[in-house]
Amino acid sequence: MAAVVSAQSIPDSGLTFELVEVATVPDSASGNSAPPRISVVTQDPMGELFANDQRGPLYHIDESSGVVTEFLDLRDYPTIPVTSTFEAGFQAFAFHPDFYESEADGYGCFYTIHSCSNTTPTPDFDTSGSAGFHTLLLEWKAAGPGATTFTPANPSTPFREVMRLDQPYGNHNAGLIAFNPTVTPGDSDYGMLRISIGDGGSGNDPQNNGQTLSNPFGAILRIDPLGNDSANGAYGIPANAFATDMSAGTLAENYCVGLRNPQRFGWDLVTGEAFIADIGQNLFEEINQMADGSNFGWKGWNPGDGDSGNVAFVDPVAGYFHGTGFASPAITTGSKAVTCGEVSRGACITGLEGVLMVADFPNGRVFRLNVDTDPLDGGIDGLDEIRFKDGPSGSRSTFLDLINSVRDSRGLSDASRTDIRFSVNTPGRIFLSNKQDGVIRRMVPNEEPAIDLAADGTLEFNGILQVSDDLLDWQDVIPQPEQGEAADVSAPRRFYRSVRR
Repeated sequence: MAAVVSAQSIPDSGLTFELVEVATVPDSASGNSAPPRISVVTQDPMGELFANDQRGPLYHIDESSGVVTEFLDLRDYPTIPVTSTFEAGFQAFAFHPDFYESEADGYGCFYTIHSCSNTTPTPDFDTSGSAGFHTLLLEWKAAGPGATTFTPANPSTPFREVMRLDQPYGNHNAGLIAFNPTVTPGDSDYGMLRISIGDGGSGNDPQNNGQTLSNPFGAILRIDPLGNDSANGAYGIPANAFATDMSAGTLAENYCVGLRNPQRFGWDLVTGEAFIADIGQNLFEEINQMADGSNFGWKGWNPGDGDSGNVAFVDPVAGYFHGTGFASPAITTGSKAVTCGEVSRGACITGLEGVLMVADFPNGRVFRLNVDTDPLDGGIDGLDEIRFKDGPSGSRSTFLDLINSVRDSRGLSDASRTDIRFSVNTPGRIFLSNKQDGVIRRMVPNEEPAIDLAADGTLEFNGILQVSDDLLDWQDVIPQPEQGEAADVSAPRRFYRSVRR
């Protein structure tokens, strides 16, 4: 396929957002590769923060103190050994929405997905060839939800195998797993787990997995991890479009297909929509709007080729060519691969309300896509670039500059890439992590905190809104209300304040 170069460029928004350090995750290797390879930052249903290292550990993060506690380490379980290479490893984790509900089946349950070098068990899904590891989805059940370290409810069986895939190649493995945060009990999507799976790897999808709808590669899956009507009896299959199309040629677990390497996706808490970042091949990086039954065309079509001529393929809502230019300073890395977070709602940061956080994760350039105002008709027209500063007095920098400042202070050589990731399912809060310096950072309001109770009972504030019953224990309001939104002040001894971090 000939490379297509776009003469367009993504403009600089002129906006600079402040980042503050929340915590530093411990090193998990030595030498220049010592920093942990942080993959996912998310929270449990009570708002407790967690982060995983692709090499195997899962950590609890005390956001107020910065204390990092090892919650679980997959490397402690010899029957499920972690393979951690450039792309393979401990990819993601997610807490069941009923994690704290003692009477619910999901009580204490959380899920991990990782690359496992024990390939003796028979996989649930297989293709020709093997990379020498399986992608393994596990369910863990904690004895005491809310503890900072994991104690299994049943020590003899700390985990349960849910799904196993034999990876045909070493790249384009599993990505994010997550539950829909926009639904409540009783909704058909409540407790349904989304799983992103790459096309199996190599280059140009040699097995045509993207358009082989009978297997799970190159797709977003949706399953009920507490059900049992799957072929292996370890999970349930909800009424996905491919489950109800009466076709033997489509896999019921598939929610949407035709994806190359959909490592990340995120929701909009207001509209309920979800967006997928699908990494392209040598040409075009795309953002897709997730929808049941959608086929996004890989490898039958690439948006850079123009009209596919196939009405069955769904166009991306935004994207950029590998030849797309960016505002100065010039990019120092040639690799291109898109990632996204979730739509910012209630973060109280001017310029981010309704914005899908997007970035090129190797070079770390970060963009805004305003889903409230953009027509979502593809291309770069709705994208503009933002920059950061490290603390209120910091200078305007790229994310790579901030990482290398930390690396320099530790005597490590400069990184040439960031592997930036946005947090997921952290309503009202936006965290940034990476695989180069171990630091978890949070975007904070640039204005000095202020709060005022208006005569009509609404709170006028900027900063991070917190609430307390006793003026001693303060907690973030999650999700953060928009400025000027009415707050319930009728409850006795409810106190509010606004802070910056």
